[in-house]
Amino acid sequence: MADTLTQDTKKADVQKADLRCISKADVDRFLFGKHLTSCPVCGRFRSQCDVDVHTLSCQRAAGEDCSPNAPINVLMIVCQNCGGIQFHDRSVIAQWLECQRVGHVR
Repeated sequence: MADTLTQDTKKADVQKADLRCISKADVDRFLFGKHLTSCPVCGRFRSQCDVDVHTLSCQRAAGEDCSPNAPINVLMIVCQNCGGIQFHDRSVIAQWLECQRVGHVR
């Protein structure tokens, strides 16, 4: 019973973090925090070029482990220098940001 409550609480925390608005500054913190400091296409350091951030919602392909209608929210990050595009799962970034916030509060 306690395990179920813990899992439900964790799912609720992830969903709450996923609903949080993610700003461009948050995306920059995530990229630098994960040591993604340069564009994978042109190699220019993030400090020398800017990025555009767009939120997209799409559906996963049907598979063994997920239903065919399971939506996924992604952030599309576009390098303004070369136009290179990266996609990141929004819930992963939101969870990472939430962990950073909780770490600083303690």
